[in-house]
Amino acid sequence: MDKFSSACISLVSFDKIYNQNIRPKLEEIDIFLKSTTVPYAVDDVAKLLSVQPTELTNTMARLEISTIDKINFFTLLFDLHSYICKLIKRQWQYGAEKVYDAHMIAYIYQLNIHKVTSAFDELNTQYINDDELSRIFQRIYTTVFTM
Repeated sequence: MDKFSSACISLVSFDKIYNQNIRPKLEEIDIFLKSTTVPYAVDDVAKLLSVQPTELTNTMARLEISTIDKINFFTLLFDLHSYICKLIKRQWQYGAEKVYDAHMIAYIYQLNIHKVTSAFDELNTQYINDDELSRIFQRIYTTVFTM
C-alpha cells in the first residue's frame, strides 16, 4: 500500500498547474467570447465553463434566461459552481487592483496562505502585479494525486 500511494503522489509547482490547466481555460473563454457569435450554444458554454449541460439549462431556467448572449454568459458564470467559474468570480473581486498581496493570491487561487506568504518572503516583496504571478507560483508547491 505504501509503495502504491507514494507512487501516486507528487509535488508540483503551482506555476505548472496554472500553465497547464488554468491559463488555457481562461484563454479559451476569452477567445470564445471574442470570436463566437451570439446566441451561444448551451453545449459550448457548458463545456467552456466545465459544467454539465443540464446544470447550465437548470440554471438558465431558474434565472429565466432563454438564450445566452454576452451579458447572460457572465450572469451564468457568476451563478455556476465549477472551479473556473469560482476562480473568475474571485479574480474579479480584485479587478480594480493594480497589485496583489499574499492574501489576495491565496484567496483567488485557493492556495495555502502560508505557502503564498513564504513565496512572497523568498522574493522579498509584499506586492506583485499580473506579470509577476509566475514568479510566485514557481515557489508554491502543491500535492498532486495521479492514478
